[in-house]
Amino acid sequence: MALFGSARDASLIRSINKELINRYIDVELLWFHIVLSETRENIYGESVTGKTYYQPVKLRALIDRQPLDMASDDFGLEGTRMSTFAFLRDDLKDLNVVPEIGDIFEYNNEYYEIDVVRSGDYWGGRNPSTLLGHVDNEIGEFGYNVSIICDAHVTRRNKVDLTRVRSGINNEYQKRSD
Repeated sequence: MALFGSARDASLIRSINKELINRYIDVELLWFHIVLSETRENIYGESVTGKTYYQPVKLRALIDRQPLDMASDDFGLEGTRMSTFAFLRDDLKDLNVVPEIGDIFEYNNEYYEIDVVRSGDYWGGRNPSTLLGHVDNEIGEFGYNVSIICDAHVTRRNKVDLTRVRSGINNEYQKRSD
């Protein structure tokens, strides 16, 4: 039996993590989950435009933003940025939230599309949802699954279609044409 890593030790780490992320770091973002049943697809099963999202959910996270990369092609300059969003698994479980590939985060007036969702940060090096060889039927007694990490890239506003990129009426133009 391990000296450290029991459910009681994991509870201490869990409470410290929650206090740090929710009270002191306090970085918020909006999460938009895609509605697959209402999203239009082309013949290849892709959805370039016309994506539909549920109402946004406010989440707290640790964010590692990479510098903006500028790339030039035949269509002009385009900025790309990769970022990593780390969430406490317990916070997501409390909100009944599961980030998936293709979902959108809005942070710092930028929209990020999720490329990779991963987990496996085990405190104490043990997965609490598996049986240990020397402990009989004590699932969840040792270890703690800490976080869910999402790697995402900045996407264009008009591709996401969550905000109106071009809107308004040019009243001066309408007056001249009448």
